[in-house]
Amino acid sequence: MKRPSQTAQQGQRGLDRRGFLTTTGAALAAGLLPGKAFAQEPAGKPAQPPRPDPLSIKSNVHVAFCQPKSPWSMPGLYPGVVAEVHQPGALQNLKPVPGAAKRMLAAGLCALTGDKDPRDAWRSFVTPGERIGIKFNPVGHKVSGVTWDVIGAVVDGLESAGIARKDMRVWHRFNDEHAQTYTPELVHPGVEAYLLNWFIVKDGKNTPGGFERWDESVFYEADVSLPDEQNYLEEMFHGGTRSYFPRILTHHGKDGGVDKVINIPAFKHHGGPFITMALKNLAFGVTTNCPRGHFFIERYISEVCAFPPVRDKVVLNIMDGLRGQYDRGPVPAPQFVWPLERLYVASDPVAMDSVGFEVLLAKQIEAGRLPAAKAEEVRKKHYGLAVAENLGLGVHKARPIEVRPVELG
Repeated sequence: MKRPSQTAQQGQRGLDRRGFLTTTGAALAAGLLPGKAFAQEPAGKPAQPPRPDPLSIKSNVHVAFCQPKSPWSMPGLYPGVVAEVHQPGALQNLKPVPGAAKRMLAAGLCALTGDKDPRDAWRSFVTPGERIGIKFNPVGHKVSGVTWDVIGAVVDGLESAGIARKDMRVWHRFNDEHAQTYTPELVHPGVEAYLLNWFIVKDGKNTPGGFERWDESVFYEADVSLPDEQNYLEEMFHGGTRSYFPRILTHHGKDGGVDKVINIPAFKHHGGPFITMALKNLAFGVTTNCPRGHFFIERYISEVCAFPPVRDKVVLNIMDGLRGQYDRGPVPAPQFVWPLERLYVASDPVAMDSVGFEVLLAKQIEAGRLPAAKAEEVRKKHYGLAVAENLGLGVHKARPIEVRPVELG
């Protein structure tokens, strides 16, 4: 299918994705219902449904367990283990120092696997000839999103392990965010930049493109829906109770999909589930009709990730913690960004998010954004990681998480 032009992609959208995130984040931060985020819609729009009890929602998550796991399935080769690499001076003026991310990633992979050579560590997860997807989180762009430096370190690392550039697919949902973070033809010719959907202007109206990239035979279903009239939102595509998975995950490399996925989240706060890290980068980045997930976000994130297209293909998570945003996420808020100067590496996304949750919680307390006495209340309120652990996606509280610290000079 011919892609729309850059001009068409950047047509006026009404309430676009960034506007939706901004208003939703503000509503959540104010303690409002998710539906309140649509308060600025034109008169005549249907009212949002009342907020359901998240625990009473019925879903088809049981379908996810009909297919047995493989050794690669979450939590992967190293359950309950997280390598944490710290390099003081990895940033200057909140911008990555060239070469720092590559050095940190090599050290983190070796700490996770026990290998001395980072090429051997990479070969624990990928094999030449496989098609590898790289899913990153660009929300925040140059302020608090994933940096080009970490994406570049991953591409270089895969190449060192024998993965050809033609077999790498760096992907995200939306063109404007993707292009501002990583344009492979400028730095890694041969690597494919892949979009799941985009917007075009047709007959004076905003029309989503990319329907053919979604597999309607594989879906997550939950009895929560938004009015169809909301479907101008890019993430939605359609109304109803189903969310489809993309063909690049439901198909293998030989059939046009990818064989494995490297997940690159950002270290960031979120007004809903408190963190937007490994699991959320996947759940909201690989499903259609996902705005409704904000109504039951602690379940939505975990249950989507329990399905085989995600659970069985994401073999490695590399969290970009060069910068951290500790409040008012997921949209960029520069006043809450600080130089964390860390990378986190794990096959287990639940363990990674659990470590990140505690680091971010401690930062909020240190910065005076949260009273220390309320820390346990926050942990109880945000129970999504416990849901993920119960679904067998990784380690949260069942046993201690092994953090393997690496300090670089």
